[in-house]
Order: sequence, then structure tokens, then C-alpha cells
Amino acid sequence: MDTAAKLGWSSIDLEHVRPDPALLPPLEDAVAAGARARWRPVDEQDGITPRLLAAVTPTWPYPAADWTVAGSGADGFRLACHAVARAGDVVAVAEPTDPLILETLRDLRIRIVPVTCDHEGPEPASLAEALARRPVAFVHQPRVAVPTGLSVSRERLAGLAASLDGLTVLEYDALGPLSAASPMSLGTLLPDVLHVRSYCHAYGPELRSGVVAGPAWLVERVRRLRALDTTWTGRILQDTQAFLIDDPDTGALLRQARTRYAARRAALAAALRAEDIVVHTTDGLGLWVPVADEIRALMSLAAQGVSVAAGSRYHSRPPAGQHVYVTIGLLPDDPGLAITLAGLIAAAARGRP
Repeated sequence: MDTAAKLGWSSIDLEHVRPDPALLPPLEDAVAAGARARWRPVDEQDGITPRLLAAVTPTWPYPAADWTVAGSGADGFRLACHAVARAGDVVAVAEPTDPLILETLRDLRIRIVPVTCDHEGPEPASLAEALARRPVAFVHQPRVAVPTGLSVSRERLAGLAASLDGLTVLEYDALGPLSAASPMSLGTLLPDVLHVRSYCHAYGPELRSGVVAGPAWLVERVRRLRALDTTWTGRILQDTQAFLIDDPDTGALLRQARTRYAARRAALAAALRAEDIVVHTTDGLGLWVPVADEIRALMSLAAQGVSVAAGSRYHSRPPAGQHVYVTIGLLPDDPGLAITLAGLIAAAARGRP
């Protein structure tokens, strides 16, 4: 008997982007290695340990001038927002986007101007309209955007760079090394790009691991803001993260996790296509599913014990098309379960009970 049949759909989280604990690497050797690391008094002032810096530098999409750490990707993005904008400023945001981005900007009382996206990334015409509002920064997800799972194409990056020259760019890489896509960034084309990467989904949230890199003047702002905060990432945790990034066995486990997530995503996508519901997600931990009516779809699924995310949460304003977001991180590896779930989602998407 499958998991859903035993416990009910309410026991499976299909709403939040969370990694499967069974697919996270063991931490015993990594923590031991972190605890044995040597450090100098100056390392504390630098924010990032030499070992973590050496581990992340080869994986970064561009040669950043300066680096620091944060207490997670979310913490790093919050600090980065503080560094690039103040209350009342206008910021252009590529949408749909991670609710974390929208909630952080709203909490800081920063005004959001949406930039619509297509399958290649932010649309040039929409970006031009947003730039007419004179934003102080542009925010986007270059790799495996939440919720669409799409990465910006190389051609679109080049076009964006031509339009954004002279503007600060803030990038958020939510899935980090868990993404199948290669790292990418406007930092290869523009000077003032602040890139935030989370490692929590790949290696586990307990390490509180995020890295922020970019131009020295912006990273120094982030560093000073964090010095005023109560959270910090200790040297042991940083070097524990560095061990995991460099460790070949952990790398093999990470590749296996990507394969398992991809199989879950593909199984549900195929089952939805069999129900004439087309989704285009090819990476990430969820599916962006079109629906006729978001509220009716959510209510229909809730009646079956299925909880998914409302698509409107991923927009700053009411969108033209309606969606729900179905996460697959905790979906069991059961093709029959995927078929059953697809049937429930398809009925809800069409507005049928």
C-alpha cells in the first residue's frame, strides 16, 4: 500500500519547496572535518573562511571581486536587498518568482515593478517598460527559477545586459548545486551584479549556508549589515559546507538526488500530459501547472486532502494566466501515485470537483 493510501494526501507536502531528508548527504564526516579546521583571527573579519571560499570559487558563474556568507539563501537575499535598495525605492522583478523575493521586498517597503517572463527569461519589452519607472535594481533568478524551473537562455542574458548596463542587478540562485542546469549570471556581462546562492536544498537546512558574492562595494554593505544582525554562520559550519562541496562521495549522492527528483518530476509531468494538462518544467522541485480558476482548483484539491501552492503568491500583481504550484521534493517514488495525483490535479485544473 502506498504512502498516500496509508496516511492520506495531507501527509505529503506538495506546497512547499523542501528537499527530501532521505536524499540529503550524511553530515558526520563533514562536521568532523569542519571542527578540525584551523583558522586565524583575521578570518572572522573576512566573513567567509578560506576553505569555503576555495570550495565555492570554481563553481561561481563569474569571477566575483568579494565574498561573504549568510545564514541561508533567504538570509543572504534579505541582506542583499538591504544593500541595493531602501524603503520607497522601485525595484524591477522578473515574475513569476519565488515568494521569498516578493515578501522580502514588501517587508522592506520597496516598490515592485513586475517584468514578465517567457520560456527564455525576462521579456525585453516588459523590461523596457519597467526600466521607464527608473528602478534602482533588477531582481531575477538566472538558474532554475522558482516556480517555473526555467533558466535564462544565453541569448536572453546578452540582451538583458545591453538594457541593464549601469543598473545594479540582484540574482537569487535558490536551488544552488541541486539544479541540473549549469550556473549562470549577468555577472559575466555586467559589473554591478550581486549573486546570492543557497546550499540548503542540496545539503540540508541545518548548515544555514548561503554565499553572497559580487562587486566589493556591495558585498561590503552586506557584510556591515550582517554585523548588525544577531545571526551568523560559524567557521565550523562554513568548513563543514566546504567539505561537502569538495567531497567526491557527497557529489555522487547529489547526482543521485538530482536523478530521483527528476524522475518524480517527469512521472508527474507525463501523467498530467496524459490528462491533457501540459507543463514545461524540466528542472527544479516543482511543476507550474496552468488552471482555469486558481481558487476553485485549490478548493477542489483541498477537498481531496491535497495541498498545493496558489500561483498568485508568485506574482506581485494579479497575473494574466492562472496556475498552481505542485512541489515534488517529498513526492514518493511511486508511478501509480503520480497517476492518481495527476488525475486529481487535472480535474481541479478544469474546474471540476
